[in-house]
Amino acid sequence: MQVRSNLLRKFILAVFFSLTLTAAADADPSTSWRSAKNAADDIIHEGNAHTFYCRCHYTSDEDSDGSGKITDTDICGYVAPDKHKHRAGRVEWEHVVPASLMPARQFPCWTEHDRNYCERNDAAAQVMIFDLHNLVPAIGQVNALRGNDRYAEIEGEVRNFGDCPIEDTRDSFEPGDNQRGDVARIWLYMSDRHGVEIPEAERAMFLRWHENDPVSDWEREKNRRVKAVQGNGNPYVEKAE
Repeated sequence: MQVRSNLLRKFILAVFFSLTLTAAADADPSTSWRSAKNAADDIIHEGNAHTFYCRCHYTSDEDSDGSGKITDTDICGYVAPDKHKHRAGRVEWEHVVPASLMPARQFPCWTEHDRNYCERNDAAAQVMIFDLHNLVPAIGQVNALRGNDRYAEIEGEVRNFGDCPIEDTRDSFEPGDNQRGDVARIWLYMSDRHGVEIPEAERAMFLRWHENDPVSDWEREKNRRVKAVQGNGNPYVEKAE
């Protein structure tokens, strides 16, 4: 009887997840920032509500803009510096590859207008900027401090965020060892799929990170969910399997 009950529960969950993915696909997350954040919040990261860099748990506001709150930074050991401290209690959806470093930055919709105009009116820019493989949940303060900084290996190992293993300087940002492979595979994917330029030395670093930090079970699951919603997977994740 218990076995039958467990099987029924798994079947119900599978049906529910399938219907939810269908609804997300119908909403087309590639057409607006709001729909992309909602898909990331409600579908892609459902059941895995932890920030990308610091592994702090968050709860969704269950609204229509993908917003959420960090439950308790003491539990994950995050220590907030003074700058942008008002954003330390909320989760924000961060582009691993900043929109300003994408080819969309050179599109007429951006150069003649601005990024917001591009996001609202240019289909090619939308597909690039709202790519769900490139979105991760981050503590809002970390997102603000990183800004559009490129990733790098920063000498000195000076970390000022408590137990969160990140380093941040004026123009560089270093993720922890367990996020480096994820970051690398996203950048390499965005380069192949959307033409994001990666300098030679940076590409060598990403390939090294990709090798030294193998694909995790969560990366595989995230890739599966994004592929179900968006229609394409990340080959750097799939080849590793």
